[in-house]
Amino acid sequence: MKAALAKSRRRLLLGATVLAGVLSMSSSALAADRIKIGLNPGPTVDVVRVVQKVAAERGLEVEIVEISDWVRPNLALEDGEIDVNFFQNTAYLNTQLKKQKLDIVPIASVWSIQSGLFSKKIKRLDELPDRATVSVASDPLNGARGLLLLEKAGLIKLKPGAGIDASIFDVTANPKNLKIVQLEGPQLARSLDDVYLSAISPYVYIPAGIDRRTAFVEEDWKDPLFHQVIVARKDRVNDPKVKKFIASFQSPEVKQYIEAKYPAFKVLW
Repeated sequence: MKAALAKSRRRLLLGATVLAGVLSMSSSALAADRIKIGLNPGPTVDVVRVVQKVAAERGLEVEIVEISDWVRPNLALEDGEIDVNFFQNTAYLNTQLKKQKLDIVPIASVWSIQSGLFSKKIKRLDELPDRATVSVASDPLNGARGLLLLEKAGLIKLKPGAGIDASIFDVTANPKNLKIVQLEGPQLARSLDDVYLSAISPYVYIPAGIDRRTAFVEEDWKDPLFHQVIVARKDRVNDPKVKKFIASFQSPEVKQYIEAKYPAFKVLW
């Protein structure tokens, strides 16, 4: 009798051990099929919610981590708090790589969005009066983009080679003596009531209900500097989870959603 009880106990113990092992393996498998992505609030979150559904069907859980500023997403990625981020274009990433020692790289281009010159006061650029006030973004990168748009429109000239690092101090010619004011990005759309011309990004003009087709000039969508990219640490580039996430993102379902809801965004796959 005692021998039978002992044998039964050993079987229960073995069964419990096997069950614990299975649960442990299942837990590990779930952890292995999960990825965290850092995003700024706005269209990127909206689109990645669609990616979530596609990825779930492929066995990958995508956790969205919303980060409100433009610095923390790269630092969180570097520190391993998130697995990838998606909030910046190549030009901004390059500026951050220069400023900080980050071991991160772009792994996929998603869309191109072009800033443009808009106005409520004039219908043609040749109507722009002398000494008119125009607005550009106050942050260095988008401010440079605004100046480059003014140059593209033939309104100013910049120092040769200034490029994406241009500032108002690089203006070498201003035939109309335009007054260039610098405002925070969200204020640019509202400034159209007060200024003659404003350089505005899609992240500002789309929520403001401004029609892209009314832009006098836009950036070239083919310019890789303005391609919105997914970024990962260098040691995660070949990670199967990261690759599965990219494949889910670059799916027909996601492309169709972007093109239908955000026609101003040029999908790059």
